[in-house]
Amino acid sequence: MADILIVDADTGVLSTLGLLIAAEGYVVRTATNGNDALNLARASCPDVLISDSRTPGLSGPALVREMRKDPVLATVPVILTYNGALPPRVRVFRFLRKPLRYARLLKVLHRAEQLVARRDARGQPGDWRLTRRNLKGQPKPG
Repeated sequence: MADILIVDADTGVLSTLGLLIAAEGYVVRTATNGNDALNLARASCPDVLISDSRTPGLSGPALVREMRKDPVLATVPVILTYNGALPPRVRVFRFLRKPLRYARLLKVLHRAEQLVARRDARGQPGDWRLTRRNLKGQPKPG
């Protein structure tokens, strides 16, 4: 299953989401602020990022902008959650309004995972997974 990085300053939300998503078979990592999330993503690129738009340090939109500058992280699908008004214009896979409906989140997460799988299957040039595998000396899938 996919590696999911979840970012939210609310530790209750973070814990609940982490447990629910892990119960679906996903590998889950968490961060309570955008700076830690960026460091975790750079250390081990997630398949999908789920982030609140209002996180300490780097906000959700600022985190996405930083990820888009990094060639390894640029293609990671991002699900950005928000409360109230939509966050400033930023390129993400989906926006989800809080409070989150778990069934909706799972549906969007599955779609993001399918996008990643299709991209991997096509072996697009510049695909970060192929690049990482090649750098680590691991065989290409197939």
